Amino acid sequence: MLISVILCCAAETVAPINYPIANRGSVVEEIHGVKVADPYRWLEQDVRHSDEVRNWVTEENKITRAYLDSIPILPIITESLTKAWNYPKQSSPYRRANRWFQSRNTGLQNHSVIYTGNSSESINDVLIDPNTFSKDGTRSLSMYSPSPNGQFVTWGIADAGSDWARWYTKEIASGKQLSEVMHEIKNSSPSWVPDESGYYYSRYPGANDEGHIETTDAQELWFHRIGTEQQDDTLIWSDKWHPNRFYGASVTKDGGWLVVSVNEGTSSNNALLIKGPDEDELRWLITTFDASVELIGGMGNVLWFKTDRNAPRGKIVSVDLGQETPTWKEVIPEQESILRNADIVGGKITATWLEDAATKATVHSLDGQQLYSVEMPGLGTAGGFGGQNDDTSVFWSFSSYNHPPSTYTLELETGKTKLFWKADVPLDLSNMKVMRKFVESTDGKKVPLFIVAHQDTVLDGNNPVLLYGYGGFDIPILPYFSASRATWLNMGGVYAVGCIRGGSEYGREWHEGGMLKNKQQVFDDFIACSEWLIKNKWTRSEKLGIQGGSNGGLLVGACMTQRPDLFGACLPAVGVLDMIRFPLFTVGWAWTSDYGDPKNADMFHYLLAYSPYHNIH
Repeated sequence: MLISVILCCAAETVAPINYPIANRGSVVEEIHGVKVADPYRWLEQDVRHSDEVRNWVTEENKITRAYLDSIPILPIITESLTKAWNYPKQSSPYRRANRWFQSRNTGLQNHSVIYTGNSSESINDVLIDPNTFSKDGTRSLSMYSPSPNGQFVTWGIADAGSDWARWYTKEIASGKQLSEVMHEIKNSSPSWVPDESGYYYSRYPGANDEGHIETTDAQELWFHRIGTEQQDDTLIWSDKWHPNRFYGASVTKDGGWLVVSVNEGTSSNNALLIKGPDEDELRWLITTFDASVELIGGMGNVLWFKTDRNAPRGKIVSVDLGQETPTWKEVIPEQESILRNADIVGGKITATWLEDAATKATVHSLDGQQLYSVEMPGLGTAGGFGGQNDDTSVFWSFSSYNHPPSTYTLELETGKTKLFWKADVPLDLSNMKVMRKFVESTDGKKVPLFIVAHQDTVLDGNNPVLLYGYGGFDIPILPYFSASRATWLNMGGVYAVGCIRGGSEYGREWHEGGMLKNKQQVFDDFIACSEWLIKNKWTRSEKLGIQGGSNGGLLVGACMTQRPDLFGACLPAVGVLDMIRFPLFTVGWAWTSDYGDPKNADMFHYLLAYSPYHNIH
């Protein structure tokens, strides 16, 4: 995707393109009293099932390939990117009992390989190599999950980028693969019980896991016993009256409690089901869907949760389920910073926070007292800090736009950190500067704008700038290292990222400020960042490219239709661009929690007003 924007900004004048004709149909629907034309309804068909769509896509691809191949600088970009991506990569190691796990990539492997070993320094045995799944590399590892004592591993394989996966299990020591094959699974992972006899998982019984655009709903929670076939699995929970609910199971590390998060659509708000060690059935702990409540750990009958209930920036609470009437207790109150993640590890609470879209980390006692802060290497993003109840140290990772991925250790008792591993990237980052500016949006709010550029960049309005954004679903866009972005910088480009409304950079209020009937504010924030870059002489419209994917594709699609004068190149990758029919495909119905439902008359008019597909002129 980045290459496309580079080429758009770098391309010389080329001959006019003769695009294949996209036939205009006559479909017109009256929705809530409004006649809505949909001339390209025929393009909704899957390329596997329509010769017309397949032929049209084939011709479009020919034009794209010919255009790219005609650009003289393309071989240089290809060579630069290939060199930039070719460096060893690895995840932070973690353990299950006495066995350790880690993913690694030698550099240009299509897929990272999963390794195992007996210590964090000797993880050398190949456990799963996704590069062997298919000759053309189109099959990928959707997830893998070792059992609590490291006896088994379950992994998923997805075909051609599909969300659907089939799961397999093997004994780790012997390498023997078990007979069961699990299917009807999408966007799930196993939650093992402590004796390794099986796991809980979410499933869509009867679903067509070969389909790509068909609507999927009515998820259920099941239990699978290792060594048996899926047809013998036990149904744990289903709700035919609420087919829009998703179920995510967690088992506390000491095995005492099953905690099930129940979400409606893609909303971060959830209810909770629980089942104790001596109980046979799930019961409700929280029945409302007015806040996010996320399990971070448990010891005995005490569970700790991260929540934004009456705390839009997040806090940590606990509940003692051993009491006749469970009582909730505030452990770490709401702070000025945004609570990002937390874990119970080694008898302590580790927490990561966001301060103006960059990470800080703290360690606390179980009653919430802060023991110390963890020193960060710079302005960037840190993660990890998780582990087992008996750990004395943890691994954590850090990266930023000008800082390659690195892994550190943290001694929980002393707070001392030590570099464990740092990526050796074939790029010079020493002259790259990371800046964080604050842009005033249309309502007066200050929006963080990260700018990454060579330290000697001249502000003459002539720099090619790539501006990236997302703006939705409570997802923050944080500083991270990207070899392709670094290549763009080394070619003389400037990279910018707008931390716009709709994400969680500033907690619940920031998310809600860009959802439903506030969605236009997301586009306004991004346009404000674009205008700021031009006003402050970083670039000009002809040299400003914008990029986003999925919900970020909607962002770019809306901005390019509302302000086509403002940009020289636009890439709405896999964008949600038809805001009237999006609920009809895959899990689009679940996105109504963020976008609103076009079946509702008020939301229909609001959605139609910015829907990129309906506002092209």
